Amino acid sequence: MRFLLTGCALAIAASLALPLSANAQALTDQMAPYSYLLGAAWNCTTNVPAMMGQPAHTDQGTATFEVVPGNVMHNHVVTPTYAGDFYLGYSTRMSSFWQTAADSFSGHGFLTSTDGKVYTGTTSMGPMGAQETVTYAKVAPNKVTVHDVVTGQGAQNVIDTVCTR
Repeated sequence: MRFLLTGCALAIAASLALPLSANAQALTDQMAPYSYLLGAAWNCTTNVPAMMGQPAHTDQGTATFEVVPGNVMHNHVVTPTYAGDFYLGYSTRMSSFWQTAADSFSGHGFLTSTDGKVYTGTTSMGPMGAQETVTYAKVAPNKVTVHDVVTGQGAQNVIDTVCTR
């Protein structure tokens, strides 16, 4: 679960500021505010707490964003020990934003948000599940933060990420 959490944090951190690149497809409607994420890669640093038998550590990696069919944003996260893919969209049927995740350590999750900033839902690594709340903040045009709280298996873990470009 540590790897899914790192990936979620990196993905979400990056999901909160520069203009679109000239060749990028644009996001529209409710997804348009995410357009600043497109273009150049974000460099992210995540403080991962001690969990899952691993010591606390700092993980560094990159997050990239692109528009895919359905007015959905795809986020790809890579660190030296992790890879994850995340899709963010808006459902008019649910009247909410959504995020799905899958990673290289069997992690998967589904979160929703009414405002596109605070996402809640479930995250799992294989059969182990947890509740997750992720809060994104755009601190500056080139800096975003992610505060990720995961509660499950009798523990609460807080993962904080800062992404810049």
